Amino acid sequence: MADIVFASNLLCMTIIAFVAACLYRASEFRNLKHIPSVGSSGPLSSYWTAIKFYTNCSEIVQEGYNKYQAGAFKVPNLSHWVVVLNRNHLGDIIRASDKELSLHAALEDYVRTKYTFGPQIMGDAYQNAILKSRLTHNLSTVSPDVADEIAMALDEVLDLTENEWKCMPVLETVEKVVCRASNRVFVGFPLCRDSDWIELSTQLTNAIIKEGLLLSLFPNFVMPLAAKFATKTANRIKRGARHLAPIITERLKYMKEYGKKWNDKPDDFLQWCLDEGKETSADLLAARMFAIDFAAIHTSSNTFAQTLCYLAANPQYIQPLREEVQTTIGKDGWTKEALAKLLKIDGFLKETQRFEGNASLGILRRALKDITLTDGTFIPKGTHLSVASHAIHHDPRVYDDPDVFDPYRYTKFQEKQGDGSRYQLATVSSEWLMFGVGKTACPGRFFAAMMLKLLLAHTVLAYDLKLGDVSYPASVCMGPAIAANPAAKIMLRRRCN
Repeated sequence: MADIVFASNLLCMTIIAFVAACLYRASEFRNLKHIPSVGSSGPLSSYWTAIKFYTNCSEIVQEGYNKYQAGAFKVPNLSHWVVVLNRNHLGDIIRASDKELSLHAALEDYVRTKYTFGPQIMGDAYQNAILKSRLTHNLSTVSPDVADEIAMALDEVLDLTENEWKCMPVLETVEKVVCRASNRVFVGFPLCRDSDWIELSTQLTNAIIKEGLLLSLFPNFVMPLAAKFATKTANRIKRGARHLAPIITERLKYMKEYGKKWNDKPDDFLQWCLDEGKETSADLLAARMFAIDFAAIHTSSNTFAQTLCYLAANPQYIQPLREEVQTTIGKDGWTKEALAKLLKIDGFLKETQRFEGNASLGILRRALKDITLTDGTFIPKGTHLSVASHAIHHDPRVYDDPDVFDPYRYTKFQEKQGDGSRYQLATVSSEWLMFGVGKTACPGRFFAAMMLKLLLAHTVLAYDLKLGDVSYPASVCMGPAIAANPAAKIMLRRRCN
Protein backbone atom coordinates (compact mmCIF):
# COMPACT_ATOMS: atom_id res chain seq x y z
CA MET A 1 0.00 0.00 0.00
CA ALA A 2 2.82 2.39 0.91
CA ASP A 3 4.48 1.72 -2.46
CA ILE A 4 1.24 2.56 -4.28
CA VAL A 5 0.89 5.86 -2.36
CA PHE A 6 4.55 6.72 -3.05
CA ALA A 7 4.14 5.94 -6.78
CA SER A 8 0.97 8.02 -6.96
CA ASN A 9 2.63 10.98 -5.23
CA LEU A 10 5.65 10.71 -7.51
CA LEU A 11 3.44 10.57 -10.62
CA CYS A 12 1.44 13.61 -9.48
CA MET A 13 4.62 15.58 -8.78
CA THR A 14 6.04 14.59 -12.18
CA ILE A 15 2.92 15.77 -13.99
CA ILE A 16 2.85 19.03 -12.03
CA ALA A 17 6.55 19.57 -12.76
CA PHE A 18 6.10 18.95 -16.49
CA VAL A 19 3.10 21.29 -16.81
CA ALA A 20 4.83 24.00 -14.76
CA ALA A 21 8.01 23.65 -16.81
CA CYS A 22 6.07 23.97 -20.08
CA LEU A 23 4.31 27.12 -18.86
CA TYR A 24 7.54 28.63 -17.54
CA ARG A 25 9.47 27.81 -20.74
CA ALA A 26 6.73 29.39 -22.91
CA SER A 27 6.73 32.58 -20.80
CA GLU A 28 10.52 32.72 -20.72
CA PHE A 29 10.76 32.27 -24.50
CA ARG A 30 8.52 35.30 -25.09
CA ASN A 31 10.82 37.41 -22.91
CA LEU A 32 13.90 36.18 -24.81
CA LYS A 33 12.46 36.27 -28.32
CA HIS A 34 14.92 39.01 -29.34
CA ILE A 35 17.89 36.67 -28.72
CA PRO A 36 18.54 34.12 -31.52
CA SER A 37 18.14 30.41 -30.76
CA VAL A 38 20.20 27.37 -31.66
CA GLY A 39 18.04 24.42 -32.68
CA SER A 40 14.25 24.33 -32.46
CA SER A 41 12.58 27.16 -30.59
CA GLY A 42 8.90 26.19 -30.57
CA PRO A 43 7.05 25.55 -27.29
CA LEU A 44 7.23 21.77 -27.79
CA SER A 45 9.88 21.30 -30.50
CA SER A 46 12.46 23.03 -28.30
CA TYR A 47 12.26 20.02 -25.98
CA TRP A 48 13.89 17.96 -28.73
CA THR A 49 16.82 20.37 -28.76
CA ALA A 50 16.81 20.26 -24.94
CA ILE A 51 17.19 16.48 -25.05
CA LYS A 52 20.08 16.82 -27.52
CA PHE A 53 21.53 19.47 -25.19
CA TYR A 54 22.19 16.70 -22.65
CA THR A 55 23.86 14.43 -25.21
CA ASN A 56 25.57 16.88 -27.59
CA CYS A 57 25.91 20.11 -25.66
CA SER A 58 29.42 20.92 -26.94
CA GLU A 59 28.30 20.66 -30.56
CA ILE A 60 25.19 22.78 -29.98
CA VAL A 61 27.14 25.51 -28.17
CA GLN A 62 29.91 25.45 -30.81
CA GLU A 63 27.28 25.84 -33.56
CA GLY A 64 25.90 28.94 -31.86
CA TYR A 65 29.39 30.30 -31.16
CA ASN A 66 30.41 29.91 -34.81
CA LYS A 67 27.14 31.31 -36.16
CA TYR A 68 26.68 34.36 -33.94
CA GLN A 69 30.36 35.22 -33.48
CA ALA A 70 30.56 37.95 -30.83
CA GLY A 71 26.83 38.02 -30.07
CA ALA A 72 24.63 36.21 -27.57
CA PHE A 73 22.41 33.26 -28.40
CA LYS A 74 20.15 30.95 -26.42
CA VAL A 75 19.80 27.19 -26.04
CA PRO A 76 17.05 25.25 -24.26
CA ASN A 77 17.45 22.69 -21.53
CA LEU A 78 14.62 20.72 -19.93
CA SER A 79 13.70 23.34 -17.35
CA HIS A 80 14.59 26.74 -18.89
CA TRP A 81 16.41 28.64 -21.62
CA VAL A 82 20.10 29.50 -21.22
CA VAL A 83 21.50 32.64 -22.82
CA VAL A 84 25.09 31.95 -23.89
CA LEU A 85 27.46 34.90 -23.83
CA ASN A 86 30.75 35.42 -25.62
CA ARG A 87 34.23 36.55 -24.61
CA ASN A 88 33.21 40.13 -25.48
CA HIS A 89 30.63 40.00 -22.66
CA LEU A 90 33.08 39.08 -19.89
CA GLY A 91 33.55 42.73 -18.96
CA ASP A 92 29.80 43.06 -18.39
CA ILE A 93 29.85 40.02 -16.09
CA ILE A 94 32.84 41.30 -14.12
CA ARG A 95 31.35 44.78 -13.68
CA ALA A 96 27.87 43.57 -12.70
CA SER A 97 27.14 43.35 -8.98
CA ASP A 98 25.85 40.18 -7.37
CA LYS A 99 22.49 41.94 -7.07
CA GLU A 100 22.38 42.16 -10.88
CA LEU A 101 24.02 38.96 -12.13
CA SER A 102 24.28 36.37 -9.37
CA LEU A 103 26.53 33.33 -9.32
CA HIS A 104 24.97 32.09 -6.07
CA ALA A 105 21.44 32.24 -7.49
CA ALA A 106 22.56 30.32 -10.59
CA LEU A 107 24.24 27.61 -8.51
CA GLU A 108 21.15 27.34 -6.33
CA ASP A 109 19.07 26.70 -9.47
CA TYR A 110 21.37 23.87 -10.55
CA VAL A 111 22.41 22.31 -7.24
CA ARG A 112 19.45 23.32 -5.03
CA THR A 113 21.82 23.99 -2.14
CA LYS A 114 19.03 24.62 0.35
CA TYR A 115 17.88 21.01 -0.02
CA THR A 116 21.08 19.15 -0.97
CA PHE A 117 23.35 20.72 1.70
CA GLY A 118 20.96 22.51 4.05
CA PRO A 119 19.69 26.11 4.34
CA GLN A 120 22.60 27.25 6.52
CA ILE A 121 25.03 26.99 3.57
CA MET A 122 23.13 29.57 1.53
CA GLY A 123 22.34 31.69 4.58
CA ASP A 124 25.99 32.29 5.46
CA ALA A 125 28.65 30.92 3.13
CA TYR A 126 31.48 32.06 5.39
CA GLN A 127 33.60 29.13 4.26
CA ASN A 128 34.41 31.08 1.08
CA ALA A 129 35.98 33.89 3.09
CA ILE A 130 38.07 31.30 4.96
CA LEU A 131 39.23 29.85 1.64
CA LYS A 132 40.32 33.28 0.42
CA SER A 133 42.08 34.24 3.63
CA ARG A 134 43.21 31.38 5.86
CA LEU A 135 43.75 28.65 3.28
CA THR A 136 45.38 30.77 0.57
CA HIS A 137 47.67 32.47 3.11
CA ASN A 138 48.63 29.13 4.67
CA LEU A 139 49.70 27.32 1.47
CA SER A 140 53.35 27.36 2.55
CA THR A 141 52.34 25.68 5.82
CA VAL A 142 50.04 23.02 4.37
CA SER A 143 52.01 22.06 1.23
CA PRO A 144 54.41 19.61 3.01
CA ASP A 145 51.43 17.84 4.64
CA VAL A 146 49.59 17.60 1.32
CA ALA A 147 52.73 16.27 -0.38
CA ASP A 148 53.12 13.68 2.40
CA GLU A 149 49.49 12.58 2.09
CA ILE A 150 49.71 12.30 -1.72
CA ALA A 151 52.83 10.13 -1.52
CA MET A 152 51.28 7.81 1.07
CA ALA A 153 47.88 7.67 -0.65
CA LEU A 154 49.36 6.82 -4.05
CA ASP A 155 51.52 4.14 -2.47
CA GLU A 156 48.57 2.54 -0.65
CA VAL A 157 45.94 2.92 -3.39
CA LEU A 158 48.18 1.72 -6.24
CA ASP A 159 49.80 -1.02 -4.14
CA LEU A 160 52.64 -1.60 -6.61
CA THR A 161 55.89 -3.50 -6.33
CA GLU A 162 59.01 -2.50 -8.28
CA ASN A 163 58.95 -3.41 -11.99
CA GLU A 164 55.26 -4.44 -11.77
CA TRP A 165 52.96 -2.87 -14.38
CA LYS A 166 49.37 -2.65 -13.18
CA CYS A 167 46.27 -1.55 -15.08
CA MET A 168 44.37 0.97 -12.96
CA PRO A 169 40.99 2.72 -13.37
CA VAL A 170 42.10 6.33 -13.58
CA LEU A 171 39.19 8.29 -12.10
CA GLU A 172 38.43 5.84 -9.30
CA THR A 173 42.09 5.81 -8.27
CA VAL A 174 42.52 9.56 -8.49
CA GLU A 175 39.36 10.30 -6.48
CA LYS A 176 40.68 8.35 -3.49
CA VAL A 177 44.04 10.13 -3.58
CA VAL A 178 42.55 13.60 -4.09
CA CYS A 179 40.02 12.98 -1.31
CA ARG A 180 42.75 12.07 1.16
CA ALA A 181 45.02 14.96 0.15
CA SER A 182 42.20 17.53 0.30
CA ASN A 183 40.84 16.29 3.61
CA ARG A 184 44.30 16.34 5.15
CA VAL A 185 43.79 20.12 5.00
CA PHE A 186 40.02 20.16 5.53
CA VAL A 187 39.52 17.83 8.53
CA GLY A 188 43.07 16.81 9.35
CA PHE A 189 44.73 13.53 10.28
CA PRO A 190 43.57 10.80 10.98
CA LEU A 191 40.02 11.40 9.69
CA CYS A 192 41.35 12.11 6.18
CA ARG A 193 42.34 8.41 5.98
CA ASP A 194 39.11 6.97 7.40
CA SER A 195 37.57 4.64 4.80
CA ASP A 196 33.97 5.63 5.59
CA TRP A 197 34.77 9.36 5.41
CA ILE A 198 36.57 8.81 2.08
CA GLU A 199 33.61 6.85 0.69
CA LEU A 200 31.17 9.52 1.87
CA SER A 201 33.25 12.36 0.40
CA THR A 202 33.91 10.72 -2.98
CA GLN A 203 30.27 9.73 -3.49
CA LEU A 204 29.05 13.18 -2.50
CA THR A 205 29.43 14.93 -5.85
CA ASN A 206 27.51 12.46 -7.98
CA ALA A 207 24.73 12.27 -5.39
CA ILE A 208 24.33 16.07 -5.15
CA ILE A 209 24.42 16.58 -8.93
CA LYS A 210 21.75 13.92 -9.47
CA GLU A 211 19.57 15.28 -6.69
CA GLY A 212 19.97 18.87 -7.89
CA LEU A 213 19.15 17.91 -11.47
CA LEU A 214 16.02 16.08 -10.37
CA LEU A 215 14.87 18.93 -8.12
CA SER A 216 15.45 21.49 -10.87
CA LEU A 217 12.59 19.90 -12.81
CA PHE A 218 10.07 20.83 -10.11
CA PRO A 219 8.47 24.26 -9.57
CA ASN A 220 9.37 26.06 -6.36
CA PHE A 221 6.04 25.47 -4.61
CA VAL A 222 6.51 21.68 -4.90
CA MET A 223 10.23 21.74 -4.04
CA PRO A 224 10.03 21.09 -0.25
CA LEU A 225 7.86 18.01 -0.83
CA ALA A 226 9.96 16.78 -3.77
CA ALA A 227 13.14 17.17 -1.70
CA LYS A 228 11.85 14.69 0.88
CA PHE A 229 11.72 12.02 -1.82
CA ALA A 230 14.64 13.09 -4.00
CA THR A 231 17.45 13.85 -1.52
CA LYS A 232 19.37 12.02 1.18
CA THR A 233 20.72 15.15 2.81
CA ALA A 234 19.76 14.24 6.36
CA ASN A 235 21.40 10.80 6.09
CA ARG A 236 24.60 12.29 4.67
CA ILE A 237 24.86 14.92 7.38
CA LYS A 238 24.10 12.43 10.15
CA ARG A 239 26.76 10.06 8.83
CA GLY A 240 29.34 12.86 8.57
CA ALA A 241 28.45 14.28 11.99
CA ARG A 242 29.22 10.92 13.63
CA HIS A 243 32.83 11.33 12.51
CA LEU A 244 33.14 15.01 13.38
CA ALA A 245 31.36 15.08 16.76
CA PRO A 246 34.17 13.59 18.92
CA ILE A 247 36.80 15.71 17.13
CA ILE A 248 34.79 18.90 17.66
CA THR A 249 34.13 18.08 21.31
CA GLU A 250 37.83 17.52 21.98
CA ARG A 251 38.90 20.68 20.16
CA LEU A 252 36.33 22.86 21.92
CA LYS A 253 37.60 21.51 25.22
CA TYR A 254 41.20 22.46 24.40
CA MET A 255 40.16 25.86 23.00
CA LYS A 256 38.44 26.64 26.31
CA GLU A 257 41.27 25.23 28.41
CA TYR A 258 44.29 26.71 26.61
CA GLY A 259 42.89 29.60 24.54
CA LYS A 260 45.64 31.29 22.52
CA LYS A 261 48.27 29.23 24.38
CA TRP A 262 47.22 25.97 22.66
CA ASN A 263 50.63 25.26 21.14
CA ASP A 264 49.81 22.21 19.01
CA LYS A 265 46.48 23.55 17.81
CA PRO A 266 45.38 21.87 14.54
CA ASP A 267 45.87 24.01 11.43
CA ASP A 268 43.05 22.74 9.21
CA PHE A 269 39.80 24.00 7.73
CA LEU A 270 37.64 22.46 10.47
CA GLN A 271 39.63 24.33 13.11
CA TRP A 272 39.42 27.59 11.16
CA CYS A 273 35.62 27.21 11.14
CA LEU A 274 35.64 26.65 14.91
CA ASP A 275 37.85 29.73 15.31
CA GLU A 276 35.16 31.78 13.57
CA GLY A 277 32.85 30.92 16.46
CA LYS A 278 29.73 30.88 14.29
CA GLU A 279 28.79 27.23 14.74
CA THR A 280 29.91 24.27 16.82
CA SER A 281 27.21 21.76 15.87
CA ALA A 282 28.58 18.59 14.26
CA ASP A 283 25.61 18.56 11.87
CA LEU A 284 26.19 22.13 10.68
CA LEU A 285 29.93 21.66 10.34
CA ALA A 286 29.42 18.38 8.47
CA ALA A 287 27.31 20.26 5.91
CA ARG A 288 30.04 22.92 5.74
CA MET A 289 32.76 20.31 5.13
CA PHE A 290 30.62 18.66 2.44
CA ALA A 291 30.26 22.00 0.65
CA ILE A 292 34.06 22.31 0.53
CA ASP A 293 34.51 18.67 -0.52
CA PHE A 294 31.91 19.12 -3.27
CA ALA A 295 33.82 22.06 -4.72
CA ALA A 296 37.32 20.62 -4.33
CA ILE A 297 37.30 16.87 -4.88
CA HIS A 298 35.17 16.65 -8.02
CA THR A 299 36.99 19.34 -10.03
CA SER A 300 40.50 18.33 -8.96
CA SER A 301 39.83 14.63 -9.54
CA ASN A 302 38.51 15.24 -13.03
CA THR A 303 41.38 17.55 -13.91
CA PHE A 304 44.07 15.15 -12.71
CA ALA A 305 42.41 12.08 -14.25
CA GLN A 306 42.30 13.85 -17.62
CA THR A 307 45.94 14.87 -17.16
CA LEU A 308 47.08 11.30 -16.49
CA CYS A 309 45.27 10.08 -19.60
CA TYR A 310 47.02 12.71 -21.72
CA LEU A 311 50.38 11.99 -20.15
CA ALA A 312 50.01 8.24 -20.77
CA ALA A 313 49.04 8.97 -24.38
CA ASN A 314 52.01 11.34 -24.81
CA PRO A 315 54.90 9.60 -22.99
CA GLN A 316 57.51 11.79 -24.70
CA TYR A 317 56.71 14.50 -22.17
CA ILE A 318 57.27 12.36 -19.06
CA GLN A 319 61.06 12.71 -18.92
CA PRO A 320 61.16 16.53 -19.37
CA LEU A 321 58.58 16.88 -16.59
CA ARG A 322 60.49 14.46 -14.39
CA GLU A 323 63.76 16.32 -14.87
CA GLU A 324 62.13 19.61 -13.91
CA VAL A 325 60.76 18.05 -10.73
CA GLN A 326 64.05 16.36 -9.83
CA THR A 327 66.00 19.59 -10.24
CA THR A 328 63.54 21.86 -8.44
CA ILE A 329 62.35 19.62 -5.61
CA GLY A 330 65.87 18.28 -5.09
CA LYS A 331 66.99 21.83 -4.37
CA ASP A 332 64.00 23.38 -2.57
CA GLY A 333 61.91 20.43 -1.30
CA TRP A 334 58.11 20.17 -1.44
CA THR A 335 57.56 23.84 -0.72
CA LYS A 336 55.23 26.48 -2.13
CA GLU A 337 58.27 28.29 -3.52
CA ALA A 338 59.46 25.15 -5.33
CA LEU A 339 56.03 24.51 -6.82
CA ALA A 340 56.00 28.04 -8.28
CA LYS A 341 59.10 27.08 -10.29
CA LEU A 342 57.50 23.99 -11.87
CA LEU A 343 56.54 25.79 -15.07
CA LYS A 344 56.33 22.68 -17.27
CA ILE A 345 54.21 20.85 -14.70
CA ASP A 346 51.91 23.88 -14.44
CA GLY A 347 51.76 24.24 -18.22
CA PHE A 348 50.90 20.57 -18.81
CA LEU A 349 48.01 20.77 -16.37
CA LYS A 350 46.73 24.01 -17.86
CA GLU A 351 46.95 22.85 -21.47
CA THR A 352 45.07 19.65 -20.61
CA GLN A 353 42.29 21.75 -19.13
CA ARG A 354 42.28 24.15 -22.05
CA PHE A 355 42.05 21.22 -24.45
CA GLU A 356 39.55 19.08 -22.50
CA GLY A 357 38.07 21.35 -19.82
CA ASN A 358 35.36 20.66 -17.28
CA ALA A 359 32.35 22.25 -19.00
CA SER A 360 31.10 23.48 -22.36
CA LEU A 361 29.38 26.30 -20.51
CA GLY A 362 31.01 28.11 -17.59
CA ILE A 363 30.68 31.29 -15.50
CA LEU A 364 27.03 30.69 -14.60
CA ARG A 365 24.83 33.63 -13.63
CA ARG A 366 21.14 34.42 -13.09
CA ALA A 367 19.85 37.93 -13.72
CA LEU A 368 18.20 39.28 -10.56
CA LYS A 369 17.02 42.40 -12.38
CA ASP A 370 16.70 43.64 -15.97
CA ILE A 371 20.11 44.53 -17.39
CA THR A 372 21.39 45.76 -20.76
CA LEU A 373 24.86 44.64 -21.83
CA THR A 374 27.32 47.07 -23.43
CA ASP A 375 26.58 45.70 -26.91
CA GLY A 376 22.89 46.53 -26.42
CA THR A 377 21.68 43.01 -25.61
CA PHE A 378 18.76 43.18 -23.18
CA ILE A 379 18.73 40.53 -20.45
CA PRO A 380 15.38 40.26 -18.62
CA LYS A 381 15.17 39.51 -14.90
CA GLY A 382 15.26 35.76 -14.20
CA THR A 383 17.36 34.88 -17.26
CA HIS A 384 19.98 32.12 -16.85
CA LEU A 385 23.34 33.09 -18.37
CA SER A 386 26.58 31.29 -19.08
CA VAL A 387 29.71 31.71 -21.20
CA ALA A 388 30.86 29.43 -24.04
CA SER A 389 34.10 28.64 -22.20
CA HIS A 390 35.10 25.50 -24.13
CA ALA A 391 34.51 27.22 -27.48
CA ILE A 392 36.59 30.21 -26.33
CA HIS A 393 39.44 27.89 -25.33
CA HIS A 394 39.36 26.47 -28.88
CA ASP A 395 38.96 29.77 -30.72
CA PRO A 396 41.78 30.45 -33.27
CA ARG A 397 41.28 34.17 -32.58
CA VAL A 398 42.38 33.50 -29.00
CA TYR A 399 44.93 30.67 -29.39
CA ASP A 400 47.16 29.65 -32.28
CA ASP A 401 46.41 26.10 -33.46
CA PRO A 402 43.77 25.65 -30.72
CA ASP A 403 42.95 22.09 -31.74
CA VAL A 404 46.56 20.96 -31.24
CA PHE A 405 47.53 19.67 -27.79
CA ASP A 406 50.72 21.58 -26.91
CA PRO A 407 51.84 21.14 -23.29
CA TYR A 408 54.54 23.78 -23.79
CA ARG A 409 52.00 26.39 -24.97
CA TYR A 410 51.95 28.34 -21.71
CA THR A 411 55.64 27.98 -20.91
CA LYS A 412 56.37 29.50 -24.34
CA PHE A 413 53.98 32.36 -23.50
CA GLN A 414 55.87 32.93 -20.24
CA GLU A 415 59.25 32.92 -21.97
CA LYS A 416 58.01 35.28 -24.69
CA GLN A 417 56.20 37.73 -22.41
CA GLY A 418 58.57 37.50 -19.46
CA ASP A 419 55.64 37.41 -17.02
CA GLY A 420 55.41 33.94 -15.48
CA SER A 421 52.45 34.55 -13.19
CA ARG A 422 50.14 35.77 -15.99
CA TYR A 423 49.97 32.34 -17.62
CA GLN A 424 49.98 30.06 -14.60
CA LEU A 425 47.18 27.65 -13.79
CA ALA A 426 45.56 29.65 -10.98
CA THR A 427 45.53 32.98 -12.88
CA VAL A 428 42.17 34.11 -14.28
CA SER A 429 41.83 36.03 -17.56
CA SER A 430 39.52 36.46 -20.53
CA GLU A 431 41.45 33.69 -22.33
CA TRP A 432 41.45 31.25 -19.40
CA LEU A 433 38.07 30.59 -17.80
CA MET A 434 38.49 27.38 -15.78
CA PHE A 435 38.27 29.19 -12.43
CA GLY A 436 35.80 31.90 -13.46
CA VAL A 437 36.41 35.65 -13.67
CA GLY A 438 36.39 38.74 -11.50
CA LYS A 439 35.54 38.87 -7.82
CA THR A 440 33.59 35.60 -7.96
CA ALA A 441 36.52 33.58 -9.33
CA CYS A 442 36.99 30.30 -7.44
CA PRO A 443 38.30 31.22 -3.95
CA GLY A 444 40.09 27.87 -3.60
CA ARG A 445 41.91 27.96 -6.94
CA PHE A 446 45.37 28.55 -5.44
CA PHE A 447 44.99 25.50 -3.19
CA ALA A 448 43.63 23.45 -6.12
CA ALA A 449 46.55 24.47 -8.35
CA MET A 450 49.04 23.63 -5.59
CA MET A 451 47.53 20.19 -5.05
CA LEU A 452 47.36 19.40 -8.78
CA LYS A 453 51.03 20.32 -9.22
CA LEU A 454 51.96 18.16 -6.23
CA LEU A 455 49.97 15.26 -7.68
CA LEU A 456 51.57 15.46 -11.12
CA ALA A 457 55.06 16.14 -9.77
CA HIS A 458 54.98 13.17 -7.41
CA THR A 459 53.52 10.87 -10.09
CA VAL A 460 56.22 11.55 -12.69
CA LEU A 461 58.90 11.34 -10.03
CA ALA A 462 57.83 8.02 -8.51
CA TYR A 463 56.03 6.18 -11.34
CA ASP A 464 56.18 5.22 -15.00
CA LEU A 465 52.92 5.24 -16.92
CA LYS A 466 51.65 4.24 -20.35
CA LEU A 467 48.48 3.31 -22.17
CA GLY A 468 47.21 -0.25 -21.93
CA ASP A 469 45.99 -2.45 -24.75
CA VAL A 470 42.78 -0.43 -25.03
CA SER A 471 42.79 3.33 -25.58
CA TYR A 472 40.03 5.35 -23.92
CA PRO A 473 38.87 8.93 -24.51
CA ALA A 474 39.98 11.12 -21.60
CA SER A 475 36.53 12.65 -21.10
CA VAL A 476 32.82 12.10 -21.53
CA CYS A 477 30.14 14.79 -21.91
CA MET A 478 26.91 14.91 -19.92
CA GLY A 479 24.96 18.02 -20.77
CA PRO A 480 27.28 21.03 -20.32
CA ALA A 481 29.58 19.04 -18.01
CA ILE A 482 32.81 17.55 -19.36
CA ALA A 483 33.93 14.85 -16.95
CA ALA A 484 36.85 12.44 -16.79
CA ASN A 485 35.93 9.14 -18.41
CA PRO A 486 35.05 6.72 -15.57
CA ALA A 487 35.94 3.76 -17.84
CA ALA A 488 39.45 5.01 -18.70
CA LYS A 489 42.39 2.88 -17.56
CA ILE A 490 46.17 3.31 -17.80
CA MET A 491 49.21 1.25 -16.84
CA LEU A 492 51.42 2.32 -13.92
CA ARG A 493 54.70 1.01 -12.53
CA ARG A 494 56.74 2.09 -9.54
CA ARG A 495 60.16 3.38 -10.60
CA CYS A 496 63.15 1.47 -9.29
CA ASN A 497 65.00 4.63 -8.27
